[in-house]
Amino acid sequence: MQDNTSTASASVEAGHLHLNNSLIFWVNRLASAMRETFNEALAVENISWPQWMSVNVLAHEEADTPAKIAECLGVDRSAITRLLDRLVDKGLVQRQHDDGDRRSVRVYLTPEGKSLAKRVDQLALEHQQRFLSQLPATEVRVFKSHVQKLLREAGVESSRQWRTID
Repeated sequence: MQDNTSTASASVEAGHLHLNNSLIFWVNRLASAMRETFNEALAVENISWPQWMSVNVLAHEEADTPAKIAECLGVDRSAITRLLDRLVDKGLVQRQHDDGDRRSVRVYLTPEGKSLAKRVDQLALEHQQRFLSQLPATEVRVFKSHVQKLLREAGVESSRQWRTID
């Protein structure tokens, strides 16, 4: 009977990649698990993961237009428009049209949105720490470095935006 390591190596060497040896499969599983558990925490605040990301970039003044929010999050602008509609309905953000150009829209957090952002930032910090606590600080730094390298290979430069996590 062969062990899994030699079987995995043989299938990769033969030009076949079993799903269980796929990095993208496991990275996606981790991201899904983290997103799912964070969504459970966010449900208490009646906000979803995509809504939190938008509120977060507004709260931290990373963006103030739908286009900039979409760029920060790496999503389609039409998705941001629908998402902002829901946040407006919840009273968390407001849109303000530029007097000179009605097509130009600025997005701001309402006082309720600012309050929510502070509470949810704490939830996000606790959630992230739950996962990172499984690694020693030195491994967290190495993990961050490896993620940045893999993102760079995909054409995503994160080193200037990524704040410290240790």
